[in-house]
Order: sequence, then structure tokens, then C-alpha cells
Amino acid sequence: MGSHVKVSMLQKPKTAGFGEDPPGPSIVLYIVSILQGLLVVIHLSLDIFIMASILKRASFSPVVTGAALLVLLKGPENIQRPVYDYLHQLLKPHNIERLITTLKWLFAYGLIKNVNEAINQLARNNFSLRSSKADWDWNNEIAIVTGGSSGFGALFSKDLSQKGIHVVAIDVNPLPSHLENNPKISFFKCDVTDVEAVNTVAAEIKSKIGHPSILINNAGIGGQRPILQTKPEQLQKLMGVNLFAHYYLVQAFLPNMLENRKGHIISIASMASFFTTPGITDYSCSKAAVLAFNEGLSTELRTIHRCPEIKTTV
Repeated sequence: MGSHVKVSMLQKPKTAGFGEDPPGPSIVLYIVSILQGLLVVIHLSLDIFIMASILKRASFSPVVTGAALLVLLKGPENIQRPVYDYLHQLLKPHNIERLITTLKWLFAYGLIKNVNEAINQLARNNFSLRSSKADWDWNNEIAIVTGGSSGFGALFSKDLSQKGIHVVAIDVNPLPSHLENNPKISFFKCDVTDVEAVNTVAAEIKSKIGHPSILINNAGIGGQRPILQTKPEQLQKLMGVNLFAHYYLVQAFLPNMLENRKGHIISIASMASFFTTPGITDYSCSKAAVLAFNEGLSTELRTIHRCPEIKTTV
């Protein structure tokens, strides 16, 4: 018994916390191997992601698929033969035919996709082949934003001013506190449904600040009223803000844009331009009219004024 007691007394007591013995070499190696495995998995995942991205781009590129078809179908024999020999090592003859058919479909899809993107870009540029990017200097541009004191209008005012553009916010309500001390934002109070008030403010803006090159017709109102409960004065006000104001502002500022052959007019529409729900028929009508207004304006700029340099966006 005594000897057992002596041995136990000589054993090193276990401690907790910071006094614990360091983990053995086997545990350290185990942790290191796990970390190495994770690094390998991450590396492989990145490789797969990069390869998938490259394959996706190559598959939908008519340049790549067209070149492959050219080699497989019309290429010289000294190039075709080694290619087909290699393919026969990998695929059966009927699978090679399927590969060629797939390449044809991918080529057609890629070609249509690229042509569509080119047409869209051309349409965004008013079907003008000349780029107007060089004509714009944000620090010297003036932008009109109707309804610029709240909602999207306040966001437009803030974002444009951060680009260095001098923003002129037109609204019946004052600017919010976070915009009123912005040196790049000027405020003019105006009821955009009143054509005389619009013309007066437009003249004041041109005199004090200058002629704008950007016009954002953003002001808009709505409501929840069934057709039978919509009063004439409510309808008149809604159409005045949401539609007639577009006419008034464009009539006030477009002439100088035409003179300079430079400008961008943005008309804010809505999903309600395309469909309506009970209670917002008047609003949907006004926003559908904005689409028609923008289309008509774009067409007139190209055909009547012969000025594709002025862009329109809805």
C-alpha cells in the first residue's frame, strides 16, 4: 500500500485552464491535415468555378462555336483529320454528330443574343452610331428633377449631386433637411400642374443657373379611388401632375437642348403602366400615357427634329 501511495504522489497532477498540457503531436497533425484538406477543397472549388465560367462564356460565344463549326465542317483536311481522330478517341460517331448539332444551336443562340444586345444598345443611343459620352462633363451639367424633395426625386437629387451635377429640384414641398444645405442642389417651389408657374420658374432657372441638359419628369401622385368615386377635380389634379407636367417641362426646356444638340429626358413611369388593379385606374391611365409620351417624344426627336443626340429614357 505504501509503495502505491508513493507512486501516486509522484504523478504530475492535472491542471485546468491555462495550466493544461499542450496537445500531443498527433492532435496538431490532425488539425493541420484538416486545414490542408479544406484548402485543397477551396482551391478545387475555385478552379471548377473559373472553368465553368470560361466554358459558359465560350459556349455562348458565336466566335468560339462558329470557329469550331468552321473547322469541323469546312476546315482543310490537314486540320480536320487530327481533330476528328481525337474526337473518335473520346466519342462514338453518333455522339460526334450530336456535338456538331449542339454547336450549331449554340452558335445560333449566341449570334441572336449578340445581335439583340447590339440592337438594344443602338436603341438606347437613339439609333445613333456615334457615342455621346465625351460630350458630358458632370461638373458642368444641370439637371431638373420634378418632385425632387421626396421619394425617388430626393434620391435622384442626392445621387446626381454626388456626381458633381448641379441639381434643380422643383417641388411644392421644401427640400428635406439632409438636402437643403447641399451646395449642388437648388430648390424652386412650383406647382407643375400650372403651366404659367412652370414657364415662370423655367425662365428664372435659365436666368439664375443656366440651361439644363438633363430633365427628370419624376413628380407623381396616386390614390385609391374606384372609377365611380373619382371626382373630376381629383382626376384633373392626378393627370396634371402625372402627365400634363411632362408636356409643360419638355416644352420649357427642350428648345435649348435642340439648339445644343445635347440632352437627356427621363420620364418616370410605373409597373402600373402595364396593368391595373381595382382602385388605381386613374393612376394606371396616367402612367400608361407616360409610356406613350416618351415613345412619341423619342420618335419626334428622330424624325421631326433630326436630333438623335438627345436621349430619352422611361
